[in-house]
Amino acid sequence: MSVTHHFFGKDCLIDRELKNRENLERAFVEKNISSKKILFINQVHGNDVVVVDAENKIHGEQGLPKADALVTNLRNVAICVITADCSPILFFDVEKNVVAAAHAGWRGAKLGVIKNTVAEMKKLGAEKISAVIGPMIHQKSYEVSQEFLDDFLSEDSANKKFFIIGAKPEKWLFDLPFYVEEKLRAEGVEVENKKIDTYENEKTFFSFRRSTHRGEKDCGRNVAVVVMN
Repeated sequence: MSVTHHFFGKDCLIDRELKNRENLERAFVEKNISSKKILFINQVHGNDVVVVDAENKIHGEQGLPKADALVTNLRNVAICVITADCSPILFFDVEKNVVAAAHAGWRGAKLGVIKNTVAEMKKLGAEKISAVIGPMIHQKSYEVSQEFLDDFLSEDSANKKFFIIGAKPEKWLFDLPFYVEEKLRAEGVEVENKKIDTYENEKTFFSFRRSTHRGEKDCGRNVAVVVMN
């Protein structure tokens, strides 16, 4: 069994409502990604995980389940998450044939979406789990408020290490990639971080914050996909 994964950006235009899935199907062909089904979820910045471990659990394109991660042990079922600055995380246990895809913004990561994803993978037999963190916003591009910092410090004073002082009064720069990495390592996951900043890589990836700063109506979404064949 082989595992294929990829992080699509502006080479595959997908919007928040997933109205143009045909673009992803064409992109799969171009990247030689094979699947009989492509699964998405209705992402809500939470910590719920959808497990697809049987054919009758494969959902359709309408009424998507509200969750922020997908786990499967089925072959030829591509599981996907969309992002525009949040962290896309793809998980693998190639020996036990279990994969997962998670959308982890600061809310989801703080609420435990990573922990829950790993737990569901282990229920399917996963033991040695590795993960790849895809393109996401990086610290120098991620300015947050004093209230944001205070919220993280109320969780754990050690969270101060994820922040540095910003250029404006009572503004801070948050290191979401570092925060996500720490959450993964706490679960015993071996981590690879692509270290690609969506905000700075304008030619390649969409960024919601960049679009907001420019007063643009909206932006497309980056797609992270993993599939076993």
